[in-house]
Amino acid sequence: MKDGLLIIERIIIESLSKKERNMQEIILDTNLDHSLLLNILPNLLMKNMIRYTRGTYSIEKENCFQWLNEVNKTDNVKEEAKELFISLVNQYFKKDLVKPVGNETQLKIQKVWLTRDEEVILRSHLSGLDGFFTGVKASRRIKPEREKTCEQRVVIWGLSQYSDLVDGVLEAV
Repeated sequence: MKDGLLIIERIIIESLSKKERNMQEIILDTNLDHSLLLNILPNLLMKNMIRYTRGTYSIEKENCFQWLNEVNKTDNVKEEAKELFISLVNQYFKKDLVKPVGNETQLKIQKVWLTRDEEVILRSHLSGLDGFFTGVKASRRIKPEREKTCEQRVVIWGLSQYSDLVDGVLEAV
């Protein structure tokens, strides 16, 4: 990814956006290996996204709006979303992976013909989910929990007409 962020870079940025951290705190918050961080952190430093001062890393606040605008451009976010989808599918189909109950990856895809009324109900449910997540995020701003960045849940849902998805695949070829 040229101007966007890799998922690994994004989790580090999200971790440091909560508070400045030393290497051990980043490891605990992101669950990334020390050796991987030793490779990724210098890249973020060179891109002027983070700074390192007396053993702690923090977000580079002076020019963060410049790089934030760049990494949040539609094409860059689109590439990040693709990376997330690929990782989700790969995690789901990893047969030998044994995770504790509640930590297993779930992936549900349904193709179903809906009447107009059924589609209205489905869209209402999707809107309810959106409202739920908005409420949870607002609650965390008011009453933060001691959560690790790596323990966030990634929930993906969407709705499209089958033919539109097929057309999208054909355009990519």
